Amino acid sequence: MAWDNEHVPVVRVQAQDNFSDDLTSMAKLLKDSGNEDLAKLVLQDKARLKKNIPKVINKIANDEVDGAQKLIKERQYHSKSGYVGHGNLWKSVAKHPSRDGMKSDIYANAESIDGYEYIQAFEYGLKNKNYPAHHVMHDSGMALDVDKYSDEIIRKSIK
Repeated sequence: MAWDNEHVPVVRVQAQDNFSDDLTSMAKLLKDSGNEDLAKLVLQDKARLKKNIPKVINKIANDEVDGAQKLIKERQYHSKSGYVGHGNLWKSVAKHPSRDGMKSDIYANAESIDGYEYIQAFEYGLKNKNYPAHHVMHDSGMALDVDKYSDEIIRKSIK
Protein backbone atom coordinates (compact mmCIF):
# COMPACT_ATOMS: atom_id res chain seq x y z
CA MET A 1 0.00 0.00 0.00
CA ALA A 2 1.40 3.40 -0.93
CA TRP A 3 1.09 6.00 1.80
CA ASP A 4 0.61 9.64 1.01
CA ASN A 5 3.58 11.37 2.57
CA GLU A 6 2.69 14.81 1.20
CA HIS A 7 -0.16 15.70 3.52
CA VAL A 8 -0.70 16.06 7.23
CA PRO A 9 -3.01 13.26 8.38
CA VAL A 10 -6.33 14.54 9.69
CA VAL A 11 -9.12 12.77 11.53
CA ARG A 12 -12.42 14.52 10.83
CA VAL A 13 -15.42 14.13 13.12
CA GLN A 14 -18.51 15.47 11.40
CA ALA A 15 -22.28 15.36 11.74
CA GLN A 16 -24.74 16.38 9.06
CA ASP A 17 -28.03 18.08 9.73
CA ASN A 18 -30.34 15.64 7.96
CA PHE A 19 -33.12 16.26 10.44
CA SER A 20 -34.03 19.97 10.53
CA ASP A 21 -36.06 20.14 7.33
CA ASP A 22 -37.93 16.91 8.11
CA LEU A 23 -38.74 17.98 11.66
CA THR A 24 -39.87 21.42 10.50
CA SER A 25 -42.14 19.82 7.88
CA MET A 26 -43.50 17.40 10.46
CA ALA A 27 -44.24 20.26 12.87
CA LYS A 28 -46.03 22.18 10.11
CA LEU A 29 -48.17 19.16 9.23
CA LEU A 30 -49.02 18.62 12.90
CA LYS A 31 -49.92 22.26 13.39
CA ASP A 32 -52.05 22.30 10.21
CA SER A 33 -53.92 19.22 11.45
CA GLY A 34 -54.71 20.85 14.79
CA ASN A 35 -51.94 19.31 16.90
CA GLU A 36 -50.22 22.55 17.82
CA ASP A 37 -48.89 21.24 21.16
CA LEU A 38 -47.27 18.25 19.46
CA ALA A 39 -45.86 20.54 16.76
CA LYS A 40 -44.19 22.65 19.47
CA LEU A 41 -42.67 19.53 21.02
CA VAL A 42 -41.21 18.47 17.66
CA LEU A 43 -39.66 21.92 17.21
CA GLN A 44 -38.24 21.76 20.74
CA ASP A 45 -36.67 18.39 19.94
CA LYS A 46 -35.14 19.91 16.80
CA ALA A 47 -33.70 22.80 18.83
CA ARG A 48 -32.21 20.39 21.38
CA LEU A 49 -30.64 18.31 18.61
CA LYS A 50 -29.05 21.43 17.10
CA LYS A 51 -27.68 22.31 20.54
CA ASN A 52 -26.52 18.83 21.60
CA ILE A 53 -24.92 17.49 18.44
CA PRO A 54 -22.05 20.05 18.52
CA LYS A 55 -21.45 19.12 22.18
CA VAL A 56 -21.10 15.48 21.20
CA ILE A 57 -18.84 16.34 18.25
CA ASN A 58 -16.65 18.16 20.77
CA LYS A 59 -16.58 15.12 23.10
CA ILE A 60 -15.66 12.79 20.24
CA ALA A 61 -12.93 15.22 19.12
CA ASN A 62 -11.56 15.23 22.68
CA ASP A 63 -11.53 11.41 22.61
CA GLU A 64 -9.60 11.52 19.34
CA VAL A 65 -7.03 14.00 20.68
CA ASP A 66 -6.51 11.76 23.72
CA GLY A 67 -6.30 8.61 21.60
CA ALA A 68 -3.83 10.06 19.10
CA GLN A 69 -1.64 11.49 21.87
CA LYS A 70 -1.62 8.13 23.65
CA LEU A 71 -0.58 6.26 20.50
CA ILE A 72 2.15 8.79 19.69
CA LYS A 73 3.57 8.45 23.21
CA GLU A 74 3.44 4.65 23.02
CA ARG A 75 4.95 4.35 19.57
CA GLN A 76 7.44 7.22 19.67
CA TYR A 77 9.02 6.60 23.02
CA HIS A 78 9.18 2.82 22.88
CA SER A 79 11.18 2.38 19.70
CA LYS A 80 14.27 0.19 19.46
CA SER A 81 16.39 3.25 18.73
CA GLY A 82 16.02 4.48 22.29
CA TYR A 83 14.89 7.89 21.05
CA VAL A 84 13.67 10.16 23.82
CA GLY A 85 11.65 13.02 22.39
CA HIS A 86 10.64 16.33 23.85
CA GLY A 87 6.90 15.79 23.50
CA ASN A 88 6.48 18.39 20.75
CA LEU A 89 4.61 15.99 18.47
CA TRP A 90 2.04 14.61 20.91
CA LYS A 91 1.56 18.01 22.55
CA SER A 92 0.72 19.52 19.16
CA VAL A 93 -2.25 17.21 18.54
CA ALA A 94 -5.34 19.42 18.81
CA LYS A 95 -8.91 19.71 17.65
CA HIS A 96 -9.94 22.43 15.22
CA PRO A 97 -13.74 22.80 15.35
CA SER A 98 -15.87 24.46 12.70
CA ARG A 99 -17.74 27.61 13.60
CA ASP A 100 -21.09 25.80 13.84
CA GLY A 101 -19.63 22.92 15.87
CA MET A 102 -20.82 20.26 13.44
CA LYS A 103 -17.27 19.32 12.41
CA SER A 104 -13.89 19.08 14.08
CA ASP A 105 -10.56 18.26 12.44
CA ILE A 106 -7.94 16.69 14.68
CA TYR A 107 -4.28 16.81 13.69
CA ALA A 108 -0.76 17.46 14.92
CA ASN A 109 1.11 20.52 13.78
CA ALA A 110 4.64 20.16 15.14
CA GLU A 111 6.81 21.50 12.36
CA SER A 112 10.48 20.94 11.62
CA ILE A 113 12.87 23.80 10.90
CA ASP A 114 12.48 23.29 7.15
CA GLY A 115 8.67 23.27 7.32
CA TYR A 116 8.15 19.52 7.12
CA GLU A 117 5.41 18.36 9.48
CA TYR A 118 6.76 15.76 11.91
CA ILE A 119 3.43 13.92 11.91
CA GLN A 120 3.86 13.17 8.19
CA ALA A 121 7.08 11.28 8.86
CA PHE A 122 5.66 9.60 11.92
CA GLU A 123 2.41 8.58 10.24
CA TYR A 124 3.70 7.56 6.82
CA GLY A 125 7.44 6.98 7.34
CA LEU A 126 10.19 8.85 5.56
CA LYS A 127 10.43 8.57 1.79
CA ASN A 128 14.22 8.64 1.54
CA LYS A 129 15.28 6.96 4.79
CA ASN A 130 14.54 3.76 6.61
CA TYR A 131 12.06 5.22 9.08
CA PRO A 132 8.94 3.11 9.60
CA ALA A 133 5.38 4.34 9.35
CA HIS A 134 3.49 4.31 12.66
CA HIS A 135 -0.04 5.23 11.45
CA VAL A 136 -1.09 6.81 14.76
CA MET A 137 -3.74 9.14 13.33
CA HIS A 138 -5.21 6.36 11.20
CA ASP A 139 -5.26 3.88 14.06
CA SER A 140 -6.66 6.31 16.63
CA GLY A 141 -9.34 7.44 14.19
CA MET A 142 -10.34 3.86 13.46
CA ALA A 143 -10.57 3.13 17.19
CA LEU A 144 -13.02 5.97 17.87
CA ASP A 145 -16.33 4.73 19.26
CA VAL A 146 -18.71 7.43 18.06
CA ASP A 147 -21.73 5.20 18.67
CA LYS A 148 -21.29 5.44 22.42
CA TYR A 149 -22.63 8.99 22.22
CA SER A 150 -25.74 8.18 20.16
CA ASP A 151 -27.85 7.33 23.19
CA GLU A 152 -26.71 10.51 24.91
CA ILE A 153 -27.82 12.68 21.98
CA ILE A 154 -31.20 10.97 21.80
CA ARG A 155 -31.76 11.04 25.57
CA LYS A 156 -30.91 14.73 25.86
CA SER A 157 -32.70 15.83 22.69
CA ILE A 158 -35.83 13.78 22.14
CA LYS A 159 -38.24 14.18 25.06
